[in-house]
Amino acid sequence: MKTRLFCLLLAALLALCACAGPQPTAAPSGSATPALLSPASGGELPEDIPEGLLETLNKRLNNQTFACALYYIDLTTGLTMSYNADRQFAAASLIKAPYLMYILDMVAAGELSLDDVHTYRKGYHYMGGTGKVRYMEDGTQLTLRQIIEYIVYDSDNAAFKMLNNGYDGVLSIPAFHDKAMRDYEAPYYSGTYGNVLTASGVGRMFAEIYARASRGDELYVWFVDMLKDANENKFVKGGLPTDENGECLYEVAHKYGMDIKSSNDAAIVFYNDRPYVLVLLTDYLLINTQGFMNRVSADVFAIHEYICDSSRWQN
Repeated sequence: MKTRLFCLLLAALLALCACAGPQPTAAPSGSATPALLSPASGGELPEDIPEGLLETLNKRLNNQTFACALYYIDLTTGLTMSYNADRQFAAASLIKAPYLMYILDMVAAGELSLDDVHTYRKGYHYMGGTGKVRYMEDGTQLTLRQIIEYIVYDSDNAAFKMLNNGYDGVLSIPAFHDKAMRDYEAPYYSGTYGNVLTASGVGRMFAEIYARASRGDELYVWFVDMLKDANENKFVKGGLPTDENGECLYEVAHKYGMDIKSSNDAAIVFYNDRPYVLVLLTDYLLINTQGFMNRVSADVFAIHEYICDSSRWQN
């Protein structure tokens, strides 16, 4: 069975889509070692899985003219599949969801309150790109709850800046990076490239978001509910089966990110009683990256479906 996924690293920098503030002018190359399609503790690929399912995904990832990464984890068994999963990519707005985990942790610890009031100062907080806060009057007051909602629902850059800036923010990006490296081996900041991330690091943190919500943590239940309604939910979700009205059959909690050299999405796919996380990263930005992510998502869904119930594939 062919389970090795080969790596193709050819970056293409085109177009401009402001979504997350300044990003690296060149993506860090990370490891050039091909990633293995390999099981994690507690899970393994079925021995009879059709080779064509794996080969389709393999070819899809290798036949692109841009660098890409994938990280999948079955949240029930722990089975993982990865491709280029430790290569660093420009973060764009995908960084916002993992960052908010630590904001929620600070709320849970009593260091912050969702009712805390923050004042929008254009001189310190204004950011172009997505969001509504940048259009507000200087001096507008927002609660932490409102700021988080703007960040999740609208991927609001100015709201994000209100929390991470060095003037009156509550958690800087370098400090967040240090915490995420300590807890999840997940990098988010490079002195050379700025905000970065890896598919494996994001994947582990999204798995933790799901785990905390499934345990009934009220903050994380709220967080996951918001992620289900987050904007631009069309990348991973766009590759999933739909009903006769074109509506996706499964709920998807996600965060995307797009900038001048990245199209990224991370999602929790609520597939019946076997949810999974899928993280897709690219260093390319044009409309065809959405189609690419849709097709990879469909490939992974087919593999996950077979893992969960191979009888669905029997004639």
